[in-house]
Amino acid sequence: MSRENRKGFFRTLFSNWWAWALVPVACVALIFTAMMISIGLTPDSVEEVTSQKLEVQEKLDKTEARLEKVEASLEKTKSSLEESKVKLKDSEAKVKKAEAKSKDNSEATKKGSKELENKLAKSKSDLKETKGKLKDANAKVSDLKKQLGEANDKVAKSKDEVKEANAKVEDANAKSEDAKKEAADAVAKAEETPAPAKEEPVKEETSKETTSSGSFHNPVLDLDSSNVASTIKSNAEERWKDDYEMQDYEVQEQTSAYNQLKNVAVDSEVKQTQMENALSRWGYDFEMVQYEYNEQMNAYNN
Repeated sequence: MSRENRKGFFRTLFSNWWAWALVPVACVALIFTAMMISIGLTPDSVEEVTSQKLEVQEKLDKTEARLEKVEASLEKTKSSLEESKVKLKDSEAKVKKAEAKSKDNSEATKKGSKELENKLAKSKSDLKETKGKLKDANAKVSDLKKQLGEANDKVAKSKDEVKEANAKVEDANAKSEDAKKEAADAVAKAEETPAPAKEEPVKEETSKETTSSGSFHNPVLDLDSSNVASTIKSNAEERWKDDYEMQDYEVQEQTSAYNQLKNVAVDSEVKQTQMENALSRWGYDFEMVQYEYNEQMNAYNN
């Protein structure tokens, strides 16, 4: 039942109460009127009035009984009303408490929402910056791959040049062996027959050339192969964290460059010096060692 309906109920009840309260007054007036009439009436009329009086008294008694019931009902209603008022106050207090709590929760939610919005905006900004950096990194990787391809082409070209140089060295070695053999034959012949004095310088010159050609070495061969492999792998993991594809790619390229450098024929002081300089500058970055060595030798040969 709503508040307006309850008000209407009690308003009707109270109005009935005042109506019942006027009943005794009406009864007293009726009795008084009957008494006045009885003074000027005949005995028959008095009996009739007396009879009417009794009827009215009975009705009055019934009315009083009903009035008592109404009063009892009214008291009960008042008691219920008081209980309803108490419950209503409790409900209003709970509603106010709930509204205050809801308001606090709303403020906290707004504050949390604002913080989340700020964090989201910051995350978007960081993501945008990271994407930019990733784009730059991808561009650099593409450039490096391009440079690496060019370096590989130069390495392939250098390999061909090395093969040609090795072929020339082999030819030179073959000629040197022939010269040694001829010198040995000449010495044997000289032991049997006195040789002209001019034969001695030829022998010394040949011996000197043979010694000097074997005095140079490739410094890459001095590196420990197991240490080289572990260093290449650790460098790739450090450079390309969580990018296993690039790690594997770099390990393969560095290992290939290392193996190619080991096969370089270092047969001159210039080659040995340039190889040592490249190793000193780039360490275990064999792609760059190979690149710098090839560039230096190309510049030297030109």
